Amino acid sequence: MEPLPADFAKQLLQVIEPGGEGAAAEVIGAAVHLDDTRLGIFLELLADRVRSSAKPITEPELRELLKKSTKYGRPAAS
Repeated sequence: MEPLPADFAKQLLQVIEPGGEGAAAEVIGAAVHLDDTRLGIFLELLADRVRSSAKPITEPELRELLKKSTKYGRPAAS
């Protein structure tokens, strides 16, 4: 997995549903507790979602991405 770009947080805010920043921070905060493999899966799923639609990402979508990334491993702390 490649390192995150320096302006990752700024880029992320551009694709999060307006008003959903707090929920996004909560989900991403849970994702950072995953092991490297599952965190990589979460970030890949997030990147795929961003590429597939111009619509803002909602809280339920983020939670589903987190759930998918933990499907075969320990759950994230949330």
